[in-house]
Amino acid sequence: MDWAAYFGVDIDELEFSQRFPLSDNPDKGFVGDAHGSWGQIPPHPYGVHAEPVAVLLRTYGLDAQAVRNFPLDALRSEIASGRPVIVWVTGQVALGTPVPYTASDGSRTIVARYEHTVTVIGYNSLEVRILDGAQVYTRQWSDFERSWAVLGNMAVVMRPSKESAPSHYVHPSKLPL
Repeated sequence: MDWAAYFGVDIDELEFSQRFPLSDNPDKGFVGDAHGSWGQIPPHPYGVHAEPVAVLLRTYGLDAQAVRNFPLDALRSEIASGRPVIVWVTGQVALGTPVPYTASDGSRTIVARYEHTVTVIGYNSLEVRILDGAQVYTRQWSDFERSWAVLGNMAVVMRPSKESAPSHYVHPSKLPL
């Protein structure tokens, strides 16, 4: 897992993916089979959202925090501070449609066909730089923002220590859900 490796922790991606709890709610665990057809929505093979990813990353000693409605300026601040950010987009940062979903336990969330995670590693005034598996590519900010918004600007960030947090850093607990 590239994000963890950036922070000095080697995690086998297959092992990592097999450690998620299973659920029909992507906010609580992995939905479906990781080898199922891509592009489906729960309860069919889908994937997992930010909170279970952050919880699992913390078991490896990483101070990961799941956030929703993460402001674009906060994302830029993380990247400018040298901390890559895992984000949830659709496809390879493509257009998508949010779909309301109710899990078997009655909890509600938003899902989207072709839900996908990528890591934001850089940006300039026109484009965002993305690490997607072995690929690195750029997307126009407007395209990135539309794709990221489909699942509510969901992300996993590394919580900075108080000593290293820049003065403009907004702690995720202060952000609206």
